[in-house]
Amino acid sequence: MSEEQIKNLEAEFEARIARDEKIEPKDWMPEKYRQTHIRQISQHAHSEIVGMLPEGNWITRAPSLRRKVALLAKVQDEAGHGLYLYSACETLGISRDEL
Repeated sequence: MSEEQIKNLEAEFEARIARDEKIEPKDWMPEKYRQTHIRQISQHAHSEIVGMLPEGNWITRAPSLRRKVALLAKVQDEAGHGLYLYSACETLGISRDEL
């Protein structure tokens, strides 16, 4: 792609942002923009997964079955958030192994 074509694509991209249009993962976007989003989303995903680990350690120590169920639900919720975020990264063109 020529420098002229890239500048035109960047101008159209900026215009779409200015019009408050939704940018879909498969739409053209500047590579730095895509990489920034991958980095931010992957950091959030890692945070969700790592955040569930200390909670998981307390499941076996919960004083009652009711508390165990509550902790299990919380851990499952955090894991689900992490998986959704990893999937969002994949739509931006990066594999989970690369994250």
